[in-house]
Amino acid sequence: MNLIQQIENLLLPIATEESMEIIDVEYLKENGQQVLRIFIDQESGINLEDCTKMSHLFGVKLDETDIIKEEYVLEVSSPGIDRILKKEKDFIRFKGFKINITTAGAINNQKHFSGKLVAVEGNKIVVDDVTNGIVEIEIINILRAKVDPEI
Repeated sequence: MNLIQQIENLLLPIATEESMEIIDVEYLKENGQQVLRIFIDQESGINLEDCTKMSHLFGVKLDETDIIKEEYVLEVSSPGIDRILKKEKDFIRFKGFKINITTAGAINNQKHFSGKLVAVEGNKIVVDDVTNGIVEIEIINILRAKVDPEI
C-alpha cells in the first residue's frame, strides 16, 4: 500500500464521522515544499468552514500518527466544479454530465474522450464522445476523468 492509500485509509473514518467524503489525495512537491492536498465533498457541497474544520481534524490525526516523516503543508479543499471522478459511485453521481477522460490504453485509436456520461454499467462507463459517438470504457482503464463545467 502506497503512502497516498495509507493517508486516505487513516483519514477516512474522520471524514465519514463528519459526513464527508474524501474525493482525492495528492502528495507532491510544489515550489520547493511538500504539499498534502486532500479534496473533500458532501451532498450539500463544501464551504470554507468545512475545509477549515477538516484541515484541523486531519492535521491532528496526521501529527498523532507521524505517517509523513518530512515537513509538509496540508491543504484541504473542495473538488471544484471540474471535479475529478475516480470511483464507480462518482460516475453514477455525475451520470448525464459532460466529462473529459484520459485512458491508459487506446480505444479505437483514441485516448482522450469528451462527452456526456450516458451510463455506468458495473466496471464500465458509457460516454457519448464528441469524436466517436458511443464508447464503452472500463473504469480500470481510466487514468483521469473530470467533470467538464461546460461554461
